[in-house]
Amino acid sequence: MKMLSFAVLAPAVVLLPSRASAQAAGRPLQVDEFLTLDRVSDPQISPDGRWVLYTVTTTDLDANSRSSDIWLQSVDGGEPRRISDDRRGGAQARWSPDGETVAYVTTRGGTPQVRLYTAARRRTRPLTSLSTGASGVIWSPTGTHLAFVSRVYPDCPDDQCNARRLEEVAQRASEARVYEHLLYRHWTVWEDGRRSHLFVVPASGGDPVDVTAGKDYDVPVPPFGGSSDYAFLADGQALVFATKQGTDEAWHTNSDIYQVALDGGEPRNLTAGYLGAEQHPAPSPDGSTLAFLSQERPGFESDRWRLMVLDLATGRVRELTQDFDRWVADYQWLRNSREIVFTAEDRHRNVIYRTDLSGRVRELLRWGNSSQLSVGGDSTILAFVNDAVHRPPQVYLWTIGASGSPRRLTDLNAAVLGEVVMHPAQEISWVGADGNTVLGMLVRPPQFRRGLRYPLLVLIHGGPQGAWRDNFHSRWNAQLFAAGGYVTVLLNPRGSTGFGQRFVDQISQDWGGRVYIDIMSGVEHAARFRFVDSTRIAAAGGSYGGYMINWINGHSDRFDALITHAGIYNLESFYGATEELWFPEWEFAGPPWRNRTFYEQWSPHRFAQNFRTPTLVIHGALDFRVPDTQGLEAFTALRRQGIPARLLYFPDEGHWIGKPRNQQVWWTEVHTWLARYLSPGATP
Repeated sequence: MKMLSFAVLAPAVVLLPSRASAQAAGRPLQVDEFLTLDRVSDPQISPDGRWVLYTVTTTDLDANSRSSDIWLQSVDGGEPRRISDDRRGGAQARWSPDGETVAYVTTRGGTPQVRLYTAARRRTRPLTSLSTGASGVIWSPTGTHLAFVSRVYPDCPDDQCNARRLEEVAQRASEARVYEHLLYRHWTVWEDGRRSHLFVVPASGGDPVDVTAGKDYDVPVPPFGGSSDYAFLADGQALVFATKQGTDEAWHTNSDIYQVALDGGEPRNLTAGYLGAEQHPAPSPDGSTLAFLSQERPGFESDRWRLMVLDLATGRVRELTQDFDRWVADYQWLRNSREIVFTAEDRHRNVIYRTDLSGRVRELLRWGNSSQLSVGGDSTILAFVNDAVHRPPQVYLWTIGASGSPRRLTDLNAAVLGEVVMHPAQEISWVGADGNTVLGMLVRPPQFRRGLRYPLLVLIHGGPQGAWRDNFHSRWNAQLFAAGGYVTVLLNPRGSTGFGQRFVDQISQDWGGRVYIDIMSGVEHAARFRFVDSTRIAAAGGSYGGYMINWINGHSDRFDALITHAGIYNLESFYGATEELWFPEWEFAGPPWRNRTFYEQWSPHRFAQNFRTPTLVIHGALDFRVPDTQGLEAFTALRRQGIPARLLYFPDEGHWIGKPRNQQVWWTEVHTWLARYLSPGATP
């Protein structure tokens, strides 16, 4: 197959000057170093544009734990200052409108609660003490109130009732559960009768008010909703929030935006005519307009996320990104209330864009992989997190529209980064199914030397509507895979985001079709590079990527070893045990008793008799998205046929492996398996 392109994705700017010598004499990144890298997130610029708050998460391998603290740093640089109490830690920091106080959530030492930090006095004080805790704190534009969420029993009128109910549960002699509805468990949590409710509390203190009291729904929508899913209106007298209602919430995606008064009452649905998902409501600073994100097609969780605006006076709704064929992600209003900056994924990166209320979208910054925007000062300065495959996240500052590159504010992990070699991602492209161009990335091993050849490791992403990005992934990290001495390729076949919605749509009801051709064509393309040893190839994938590993095992003997993490094996039994039923019902055109065709056509278990390749099977007991029996079934099929296989099972993990010690085991097992079948080391 003809080689179409091989372009460097990394920015030309030298971000770590000391890295130049490291490239010549450095070493690979080690697993323990990777796991203990400090992680930065959630930058927040002060209203006057002079300071930036951010959260740093640190890892203690010995204690098998992670903790977060909030740091404050001048936009001019200098030494950062930790503002969260070391005994309590903190995250989710937000500035008051006058810039004098910081609200944040502390989770150390017990139930998470909101605390306030006075910048001038450098003192903190508690604001909440609910038995059910508090998270996701935000300020009202007037500075008089704050909002947060807490998991409560919907029928409890006060905190005393919630505390009593929690104690009763703790004292129960049996752990038996009884359900009469679906979505009885979600992600890694069993339904326990509680709901996430929206509370308001005066900044001066007092009893919080549950503004969604008595409601049998969650604010925000679990499991991944956050504080961007609720906001105060500009006058501070009402809030807007996203939620999903109805007894059919397990098989529909229809969330809506509601408005509720500051003291509660009956919420009013602002997007009742929209049957897809709505989320992330954000009022304009002048109070005239409400922006939100919306998906058009009901039941399709991977439809294009559109940026919408609602005129609060007339109720008229318009889409601002009608001619923009990408998913809008993080966004922020500018102070003039006429423009919005946002990120959207495009060809392996999150790019920063700008639109006005006419819907004219312009690209602002294509530099690294940008996320978590914060607008500061007079709306001329952006703070955001930026990273790349070879560069862990840092906080950057950039003047909107400036010609220069962003300026790095933080300098985390400098000692380790100065010693290791990490090659940037390089974009590759090839011809896939239907003659379409397909893209991916290639990362060379840190041991790379010209004239030598290295084993090839192919990574397949989950979703299936997802993508590998040019970022420093916190779990499936390309550098740590490459550190084993492998040329690592990250393929973005049919279904991948960032290449237009039509490309995304083409995987539904075709899970093993065009996408399989895209992947196998990409493998052969990568195998032809002169520095790849095409006789030693392995592949690994998680979630849908794990499904594809199982599918490959039944359809190809091209690989020397396979790794399937949380992979679907039997589509029909998967449907009966997963929680978000809208997903398989969209992907396979309904439940299996109504349309068995796609469940049979694309289920890897129907081709188990063709399995030949040694496979490492990984699964977590708390994985409710892809239940653990999927991994157990695959392992049984492998071993019953005498195929070399190894089961790595985590009783205390879900779909993702998150605990530091478990991650350590995960990486050790993965590299041990690869080494067994790829015989690491370069060949002439």
